[in-house]
Amino acid sequence: MQTRCTSSVGRSIAVGIVTALTAFAGTAVAGGLDTATPPIESIDRERAMVSAAELSAAFRHAAETIEPSVVHIVIERSTKSRGGFRQQSGVGSGVIVDPRGYILTNNHVTESGQTIKVRLSDGRELAAEIVGAFIETDLAVLKIDADGLVPATFGDSEAIGVGEWVIAVGSPFGFEQTVTAGIVSAKGRGGIDPRNMNEVPGRFQEFLQTDAAINPGNSGGPLVDLEGNIIGINTAIASSGGGSNGLGFAIPADIAKVVMDRIIRTGRVGRGWLGVTMDPLEPINAIALGVEGGVVVAEVQPDSPAERAGLESGDIIVALGGRMTESIIRLGNAIMLAEPGAETTIEMFRNGFRINLSAVLDDRDTVQAIAGGGTHFERTGLIVEPAQMVPQQRSRRRGPIPGFRVIDILPGSVADISGFERDDFIYEVEDRRFDTAGELGSYLDRVLHDGTVRVGVVRGTQAGAIYLRETVED
Repeated sequence: MQTRCTSSVGRSIAVGIVTALTAFAGTAVAGGLDTATPPIESIDRERAMVSAAELSAAFRHAAETIEPSVVHIVIERSTKSRGGFRQQSGVGSGVIVDPRGYILTNNHVTESGQTIKVRLSDGRELAAEIVGAFIETDLAVLKIDADGLVPATFGDSEAIGVGEWVIAVGSPFGFEQTVTAGIVSAKGRGGIDPRNMNEVPGRFQEFLQTDAAINPGNSGGPLVDLEGNIIGINTAIASSGGGSNGLGFAIPADIAKVVMDRIIRTGRVGRGWLGVTMDPLEPINAIALGVEGGVVVAEVQPDSPAERAGLESGDIIVALGGRMTESIIRLGNAIMLAEPGAETTIEMFRNGFRINLSAVLDDRDTVQAIAGGGTHFERTGLIVEPAQMVPQQRSRRRGPIPGFRVIDILPGSVADISGFERDDFIYEVEDRRFDTAGELGSYLDRVLHDGTVRVGVVRGTQAGAIYLRETVED
């Protein structure tokens, strides 16, 4: 049977043993090793305390810088049920990026909302409207009408390195203005669905990976560096149970800023198209060239920007538009970010020699629309395809009406400025009908010389007219 020693003699023996051991730990052991941890010198302790205080101050500075720009987003929608309609709501985060009231967030935060409300850091709650979204990068831009807004500043997501400190700010599980800290765990993650970590071939979405705690409700909030600059937009977590497991993913700031700027400027995201098929560069070949990675041009498509720029099969692209292209995913995003119609620089190797080429990329949507049977009218910026419209039952017409469906509009074009939208149905121009897209395009080119052209259009179920003009009066 075990008993506890509680007598004064027992306590004296115990104290004596502890004292002896303490004294022994502070002396050298003859013929053996001293495994005791030496005491921390006061100067080392002071240095450690200063370093910890400086890091804490850096975190505090970053949080105080970004918090006035972070918003809480509430999405509401009505769904039909057996008892009538049921109100559902969801929450997310966003960040103010412009003093005019523009807010950057995730598309998946806003896409199902019928009404969107934004709560600012000062407590104001405001209605928001969607300016535009880009599903491929899961980004959306909202607009609110408010004064005294504090926009955040974008940092350089290309320059930040793996292992650097970052903080995430948002509303996880609805807890507003929550700050979590971590490091950049990896860069250039792609080809995966971060929600389940499954590989998705051909998916060019790219992520920064972080171990800063990101949970449901953080989506759309900023990931920032220690200066409080945005280096990513938090978008997903890899989790089997819905909580943070140290695997968070953010859309890099350089991608988010380009998408945001184009949505604000034109309402859509024009994407570049180079016209090449690609193969990855083998690591041993990258080492031989002295680069981190690259992409091998497998094939150059005829009459493409790549062919016009002088690219050839076998060329190794290592940068495009100043963005390093260590992988196919990185090159795909660099091409997407390049402004269609603007000159961009391609850095590459050919036969072991490093050279630069200049290319003017096409608009990918335009190329796809034409490849799908559409016709591009360069003068107006319309891309149309033959179509038929079935009139409403109340119409006196009995057969379908032939015409042309607008499948795309070039940003800043005559058609765009005049008010055309995708899926508009053109059934006449100046009371004239046309059998082919070629006839329609030729007629538009000819009559635009004379000024304003009336185009009969059906949008949805409403018939009306759009007036094309090449110059817009102030």
